[in-house]
Amino acid sequence: MGEYTCRALEENEYRKIILLLRTGYEYNGVKHRPNDQIATILVLQANLGCRIGDIIALTTESIIRDGSIHRLNIKEQKTGKKRTFIVPQAIVDFIEDYKRHTVIKDGKLFDIKSAAVWKQLRAVTGYIGIDNVSTHSFRKKFACDLYTRTGYDVMAVCQALQHSSTTTTMTYIKRSDAQMEAALTSNVSIA
Repeated sequence: MGEYTCRALEENEYRKIILLLRTGYEYNGVKHRPNDQIATILVLQANLGCRIGDIIALTTESIIRDGSIHRLNIKEQKTGKKRTFIVPQAIVDFIEDYKRHTVIKDGKLFDIKSAAVWKQLRAVTGYIGIDNVSTHSFRKKFACDLYTRTGYDVMAVCQALQHSSTTTTMTYIKRSDAQMEAALTSNVSIA
């Protein structure tokens, strides 16, 4: 990938990407039909914090009931680490709804390669006019959202992403220039 570095998505960008993937759009003379499968993959990535390959590899057996909760039960492709974190009920319901409207083959939730997801994402981000976005931007969005929701607990984010070092985690939760400007503007205290 060279010098290319993706960034975390802003909430409005995320919502616009998912909406366009679900409704379809026309860009550079090419009509892009709705693609609920890719939209679902990216929603799951933004809400579970998994890498794209791990999301695409999900099966009907990947989410298990553990008493009154559900857990993700996968082995990460990149690291080989077992991932058994809780899956919020809203995400379980989201997946169940997707399964009701989709033909599931061999227990796999998705019948697509990561390159096809990347190609569609590149098209939709081109249409919207946003740069430095890849599928990993959805994992970074998860990290930034969790960082904020945990009261800026970098260790919680590090654990959720299964990073070996908070140094890696810190690269995920960098703030955009707009966020930094807003924070600095609102952080004025003149006595």
